[in-house]
Amino acid sequence: MKRWYKLYDTAKLPIRILYFAILLLSFGYIIQNDNVNIFYTFNNNFLILVSEVALKTGETLLKLLPLFFLSEYVAKRANSGAPIAMALVGYVSYLVVMMVFTVGTYPNEAYATMIDISFDASSFPISSTGVRYPLNTGLFGILAVGFITRFAYIKSRNRSSYSLLNFVSKNTAGFIYVVVGCSLLGFISAYLYPFVYLFFNEVIKTIGKSINDPLNLAIYGALDIIMMIMGMPDLIRSPFWFSALGGSYQTLSGQTILGDVNIWNYLRNAKGVTNTFVGCGRFITPYYILNIFVIPAIYLALFVSITDKKDRARKVPLFLVLTISSILCGNPLPLEYFLLFTAPLLLFIYILMTMGIFALTTKLSLFLGFSYSGSSTMYALPGSFPDYIINLRDPMLYDTVIGIALLGLGLAIFAFIIAYIYYHYLSYDLLQSGKKKQFLNSLYQAVGGFDNIITSTGSLLRINLVLKDLEAVDYSHIALLGTRRTVETKEGITLDIGSAAIYISKEINKQIKEKLRA
Repeated sequence: MKRWYKLYDTAKLPIRILYFAILLLSFGYIIQNDNVNIFYTFNNNFLILVSEVALKTGETLLKLLPLFFLSEYVAKRANSGAPIAMALVGYVSYLVVMMVFTVGTYPNEAYATMIDISFDASSFPISSTGVRYPLNTGLFGILAVGFITRFAYIKSRNRSSYSLLNFVSKNTAGFIYVVVGCSLLGFISAYLYPFVYLFFNEVIKTIGKSINDPLNLAIYGALDIIMMIMGMPDLIRSPFWFSALGGSYQTLSGQTILGDVNIWNYLRNAKGVTNTFVGCGRFITPYYILNIFVIPAIYLALFVSITDKKDRARKVPLFLVLTISSILCGNPLPLEYFLLFTAPLLLFIYILMTMGIFALTTKLSLFLGFSYSGSSTMYALPGSFPDYIINLRDPMLYDTVIGIALLGLGLAIFAFIIAYIYYHYLSYDLLQSGKKKQFLNSLYQAVGGFDNIITSTGSLLRINLVLKDLEAVDYSHIALLGTRRTVETKEGITLDIGSAAIYISKEINKQIKEKLRA
């Protein structure tokens, strides 16, 4: 777990970029959202132009997010820019080889759009012809390329005088190792992908056989979170949002509309026929509950759990921005990434909660869609407050809007309690195996003994210890604790230990109080 948390160093900058991208998308979405313009119309051409720039910048940052992860992963320990260049060359090699040797054809959502490359196989004696594009392997491919790059970089630095590539520089040797390794990875991926896609496609078809089954919708909810985190949301969303798996609707003119979102788009524009279709929006409704109610409740639980008053005061603007952004134009991905690297158990609980929300809304027939016609579901912002509240204008949807609000409030309270309990009681040594006691004893030894601690406060990831004697601290012993970072302050030290910081801080203060009573 300590090693996993140290990956947060790699993920921290990309997560911040992700938050920035979502804020840009949110700004552009608010300005251009038709539902917002019903209440207040933005007529300023310059403002509209800025909103378009914000939207395109946010979309581009989201598209390139895997590359930010790759760059941070390979460069963090090397203290050099060479691994970044190696990783980018390796990733391009991986995509090109996989593209050339891909077997079969797939729907548009299976292909990557990050780098605009293609290959016309018509003139080559291979199994299938036509124009090919790189497959989208999301973070799986990024992590694999990153691992190969780090291995190649270390190998190029540690090569012997008898190495086969001894006649070239270390960096050149590293590039050669990376290209060979990533090309091999691309070749293997090209032949493995059909089997993986076939299995995933069967799961999607199983869900699509009965979209009225709460269990099927719960499975969809879990897959949606996982695929969004892995950078491949189109694989799960597009079949249900835009194809027959998400339902069909026959118009009065005989036209057939396919897909949950497409049907909602049609019905919202076709006046007077909203009540002719029941169930439209079943794949969207849970996002309203998550973005408007559950995620703000989790943010609130994180905020009130901070016992360091100074740190909590500094984070007020941040939590306000995150909460308002989630409500107005929600996208849960930043929070999901944060939990993935800092509190995976809480992320697991969050996924279970999301599955329950999908099942509940289906069981209670609470369905509310949203309009979207973008090129990729990665940039979609389903479940925003403007898209939610506008439906109060439709008498046929009034009960649904109120039902979602009541369910959302109940689940918000539940989410707040769960997150608060996690950070205060479950974030360390859940199974009561004795690790907490061992960690505390090691911590006391590292800071010069328990009697050297005056008090302790905790933030989301750090514990702040006020000490009597700073010279008694043994920093070599602190390194053995597995802390990500240690900072000496005027009053003591700050230890970056992850999501257990609040829990450990409470335990220390509890023991201090018990000693004072004795």
